[in-house]
Formats: sequence, structure tokens, C-alpha cells
Amino acid sequence: MLRHALLSLACLVSLPAAQAADRIILVGDSTVASGGGYGDYLCRRQRPGTLCLNLAKNGRSSGSFRAEGRWEQVQALLRDRAGFDKTYVLVQFGHNDQPGKPGRSTDLVREYPANLARYVADVKAGGGVPVLVTSLTRRSFRNGYVWNDLAPWAAGAREVARREGAALLDLNALSLAAVQEMGPEQADTLAAPKGAGFDYTHLGPKGGRIFGDMAARELARLFPALGPLVDPADTARGVAREHAPSDGWAGMEGGTRGGADAAPSAVHTVASRAELLAALATPAAPSARIVQVRGTLDMADGAKPGVVRLPSNTTLIGLGEDAGFVNASLVVSNASQVIIRNLSIRNPCDPAPKWDPQDGAHGNWNSVYDGITVFGSHHVWIDHNSFTDAPQTDGQAQRENGMLKQCHDGALDITGGSDFVTVSYNHFSLHEKNTLVGASDNASGDEGRLRVTFSHNFFDHVSSRAPRVRFGQVHLLNNFHKGSRKHAEYAHSYSVGIAKQARVIIDANAYEIEGARGCGDVLRNPGGTEGGAVLDRGSQLNGKPLAECGLPGDVGWSVPYTFTALPAADVQPNVMSNAGAGRLGLLRPAPR
Repeated sequence: MLRHALLSLACLVSLPAAQAADRIILVGDSTVASGGGYGDYLCRRQRPGTLCLNLAKNGRSSGSFRAEGRWEQVQALLRDRAGFDKTYVLVQFGHNDQPGKPGRSTDLVREYPANLARYVADVKAGGGVPVLVTSLTRRSFRNGYVWNDLAPWAAGAREVARREGAALLDLNALSLAAVQEMGPEQADTLAAPKGAGFDYTHLGPKGGRIFGDMAARELARLFPALGPLVDPADTARGVAREHAPSDGWAGMEGGTRGGADAAPSAVHTVASRAELLAALATPAAPSARIVQVRGTLDMADGAKPGVVRLPSNTTLIGLGEDAGFVNASLVVSNASQVIIRNLSIRNPCDPAPKWDPQDGAHGNWNSVYDGITVFGSHHVWIDHNSFTDAPQTDGQAQRENGMLKQCHDGALDITGGSDFVTVSYNHFSLHEKNTLVGASDNASGDEGRLRVTFSHNFFDHVSSRAPRVRFGQVHLLNNFHKGSRKHAEYAHSYSVGIAKQARVIIDANAYEIEGARGCGDVLRNPGGTEGGAVLDRGSQLNGKPLAECGLPGDVGWSVPYTFTALPAADVQPNVMSNAGAGRLGLLRPAPR
């Protein structure tokens, strides 16, 4: 399994032909790992000639990481130098070495330092450069001061580095000083939003960026040859003229170029609502435009979310890792050649949802605004964006007519006969009804259209519609779904809806759904009318092959483009490392 993951990661970097490259391997716990740590952000700051692999794993200590055989994989990489000049192995443990964690805790006086010293010796023996990293601080305060309960473990790592002659990246001291200067209110913004897994140890995107940058800068200070570091905004600028890849529906029938052919005068950088609207309204020559978003833009139109209409031949791309929108609904209507990339989108909240007593058995609240709406459009590529309800999650809504007064509509809806659309490497989190492909059982004009690819997306506690399909020829490739049927706000209902005349092909999706017992919990016909057909090839539910769902399997078409499907067991680390805003610049594995 790891071999496939490492091969996919190795394919992400193009090495200069005339120069030996360096390699960085990250080893540690959840504060380093993908999904809640800083490691991926450190990796994205490295220059293109440096291969950076994040092999940290949640819940591991200096003892359990080796006991599970994970360290053997690092040693195998050290033996296979593969033309690398130097390999730097960064090792950070401590959080799970603390007492009270059965199967993980280590003795601070004897075991912990001995484990670290052994890691240092192994890296040296393998020809690598060992770097001990002191534990990232927790962010809880007592009497106005950060409670640094990891100080003894940081001191132990410092002593091992001194004694064994290893480099030391003192992240505990650096992060402690930074968090103390912020104070508790600002420090709380470094976590996942409250209601989305908030705690004082793990990191949300902002925290990942801050501490990833901090660690990357310190690493470059220790080893100047690893510099200069990459500016994420420069990465976005560098890919602003990319067109949709060939391994999705948007790459068919001439492909999707968006604003790739924009003249220099039609490349706009915007940092406000007014600048964005002006850039989209300005006639483009020769009809293509690139609009680069800097920072977070509030698009509110009075009390309502602002509707932002994207014209044809447009690329809308975020600069860096904090670009995006609040109070905005992006609309691609009756347009073609549109690319939307690298944006953090807070799903808009309708201030006046309407009650429909005829909607369902008990009535329902209906809202108007989607994060992105694609209607009657073709050749659209939606890539590396993040969508979430947080911090205004559904559980905060008032209850009226016996139901929560739901203010969110879809995160991304693709309707009105839209065609040749690819949705790739996006992170959808904390949302109820995520994506419609086809809005109505009565929209018979959608038949033969709605050709859509969903590739390598992360559906993170999304209750349903990931996606719900009517009529379309939809390809779901290597998507990762994580959820729980007991979640307090976004309890999992189903993942993929196989609704009227849907024809869905699934290649090696991975479903990690707490409480799900079988295929019917993740794939189903959610409506009361005739369902469609689905062909699944190699997906897994909670680590086991997806069993027969009882749905028709004759989809009547085959995928017309070349693509690479990772085994389902390797999908989670690949998707969690690469999906979402701020993760541009990594290339997909080459097609076979």
C-alpha cells in the first residue's frame, strides 16, 4: 500500500535535469500529518527541485511509529537514494509519548530519549541528515500564559540532538513564543473552527500555514542549500494559464483553457469587491481574462450574499493560501471555458430561507445561494478549492416549524444541461446537501449532457449529495469520503445518489464512514422515482471492498479518456495531502 502512495507522491515533483535534487522526509504525529498538522504546508514551501514526503501519522509516538513498521519504510527510502543529493529526515514526537495513552506512552527518562537517539543513528547509517524537531506547542492558556505541557519532551529532544550530533529544529520554542504573543483569542483561530473539530492541539488551515511557514523558514536557516523557499502566491501565478488536464471530462472536445490565452492587459489582480466586479466587467482582448484574487473578499450585497457572474473564457484563481470569498455565490451561467481554482469559499447563508410545507413529508426550509452554480455551461474546470459552512454551521440555526431553519443551499451544483465539467482536488467540508448533477427528474433535456468528472476530492463530513446524479454520465475517480452517522451537526445520510437515469462509473473511491454497515449506506437512490445505474470498480468502505449494492450495473458507456486510478487503500493520504485551496503546484501522477 505504501509503495503506491510513495509512487504517487514521487510523481508530483519534476526534478531539474542537470542538478541532483534534495529530499525531505517528515516523520511524526498528527501535528505534522496531513489533515491537522503543519507538514504539508512545510512541503509546499520547498522549491520545485526538492521532493518532500509527509509520512507522519496520527496518534503515533516515538515508540509506536517504529513498532508498527512505519520506520522500516523510511529506511527503505534511505537505501534507495534514487539520485537525490541529500535526504533530510525530520523527526517530531512527544504529544503521544506523554502519559495516559495506552500503547503509545513512553518513559520520558529512558525510552523517549533512547528512541530518538536510535532514529538519529538509523538516519546517519542510511546516509541521511537527521533533524530532531521539538514538539509543536499546544495552545491552551493558564493565567494569561501558554501552558507548555510539552516542555519536558522538548528538553529531552534538545539533549538528544546535542549528545548525538543531530540538527535541532526547536519548533516548541518558536511556536510557544508566537502563540504567547498572539494571546488566546488569536491563537484559537489557528485551530479548525469550533464545530469542526476544534481543539488546542491540532491545526486548521490558518495554523497549518503559520507553523508550516515557521518550520520551513527555520529549516532553510539550518540548511541554506534548501532555499530559497517558494512563495505560494508565486505558485498560483505560475499555474494561472494552465488548462484542464486530459484525465477528465473537461479535457474532452477541445479541452478547457479558461483564460489561458489572456493578453497581459487582461490579467487582473483584485483585492476588493469593487475590483473583482470591475475586472469581470471589463471587455477582454482577445476575449480571455485571468482574474487573480488576493486575500479574502467579502461580496455581500446588503444583507444578502453577492452573486458573482463569471463570463466565458475566464480563469478565476486565488493567490497564495488565504484567497477566497465570504458572502458570495459564484455563478457560471450559459458560459463556456471557465476555470475556478485555489479559492476558499465559505458557503453562503441565505438570510431569508423560505418554508415549503410540500417539500418532503414534513415540509422543509429552502435557501437560494450556492457556493458555485454551474448552469447551462460547458467546459468548466473547478480545481483545488475549499468549501465549508464553518464557522456558521447548521447546528447554530434556529428551529422553526419543527426543523432547523437551514440557510445553506448547495456547495456546488451543476445543472441546466451543463457539460464537459471536471471537479478535481477540492475539499468539501461540513455541509448537508453538497452537489447536484441535474436538478430535477423532469429535466429530460439533460439527457446526453451532464458529463462530469469528480476526481480526487475530499468530502469531509458531508451529509449527502457527494454528488447526487440525475441523467448524467458521471465518473468518480479516487475521491475520499470521511464522515459519521452520529455527527452532531452533519450526520452522514449517504454519499453518492444514483437518481433518475444516472449513469455513474466509480473507480476506487475510499469511504471512511463511522457507523456505515454496507454499500447501501454510501450508494443509493435517494428519490422516490426510478433510479439509475452504477458501475463500481475497486472502492472500499472502512477498509473493506465495497459489496454489491443491488443497483443496476449496466451504465451503457465507458470512460473515453486515459486516467490513472490509485488503489482505494492509497486514496486517503493522496487526497488529504493534495485536495483543497493552498495546495496548488503539485502535478498528478502521469497516466499509464
